Amino acid sequence: MKKLIPTIVVVVILIAGWLYAANQNYFREEEAVQTKLLGISSADIQAITLHEGTGEQSGTDKTASTGANAVSTLELQDGVWHMAEPKGYPLNEYSVGSWLDALSSADQEMVVEESPKDVEKYALGNKATRLDIKTKDGREFKLAIGSQLPAGDAHYVRVNSGAVVAVKNDAVTNIALTRRSLLDTTPYNMDESNVRILEWEGEASSWMLKASAEGDTASEHTWTLNGKSIKAEDAISLIGQIKNLTTAEDVRKASDLKGAIPRSTLSVEQQVNGKSVTAVYRLLTTSSDPDTIWVITPDEGWAYPMNAAGLKEVEKFAEKLKTSSATTSINHKNN
Repeated sequence: MKKLIPTIVVVVILIAGWLYAANQNYFREEEAVQTKLLGISSADIQAITLHEGTGEQSGTDKTASTGANAVSTLELQDGVWHMAEPKGYPLNEYSVGSWLDALSSADQEMVVEESPKDVEKYALGNKATRLDIKTKDGREFKLAIGSQLPAGDAHYVRVNSGAVVAVKNDAVTNIALTRRSLLDTTPYNMDESNVRILEWEGEASSWMLKASAEGDTASEHTWTLNGKSIKAEDAISLIGQIKNLTTAEDVRKASDLKGAIPRSTLSVEQQVNGKSVTAVYRLLTTSSDPDTIWVITPDEGWAYPMNAAGLKEVEKFAEKLKTSSATTSINHKNN
């Protein structure tokens, strides 16, 4: 009997470990059938309210640092998505469209607990990321996203007061977005292939980039900077440096920006659908914050705060191209 005691102890430990692992969903049910988490299409969605956890500050989102939930509401109006709360910030249409598709296509992998008594153990209480979704036919879905399963490949998710289910990490990543990831963070709206003239007027730098009408892509155009030929890749790089400048802060209504001083102007002429379209961006600064450049959109609606260092790098690059193009021109004449 004494010889059997160690064996019995080992068996008991193994059984206890197996029960714990099973309870914590270490073992996944291979026979579990995937079903859609919400059972709606992206076209069905009319409005979404996003609650970002407990409201602790996320990244550079200063509006969420007061301890209350960071709440954002998006609404579909006349076929276009707008942010209704906290302000009518401009949205990135591509990001919003991808978000809607992710919500409609998300699958639940398995049922973790059919009738949960304690959702806190799944982090589905106050700390959860929550989405309130309204459809065009009046249905409402309250979606809560909790912590990861112990296996690390999925999150606990609950819809309304239903079962706790498992949803794969990649699906959760695509639906548990922040307000910041849905905003349009760059004011410059241009495509390299459409640009015909890019003119920068400022105290530190002034130049004009011009493209020929030949070719369908930017690399096929012939480019000049202040009348001197430059390589297509250099022109594309200059345009890209400008259009990819982004803000890490909330934009403001342009009318709210008081006492600003003009710094530079960027004029962009593009050929769109056979028509010439010109947009003018004004760049302003304030004496109280010289490290921030405010970019005013062509419609004078929004002011985007940009780090002055990024814009200075653009100016330096343009000056470098001016110098190199002038040197190339002189060498060409001498030859």
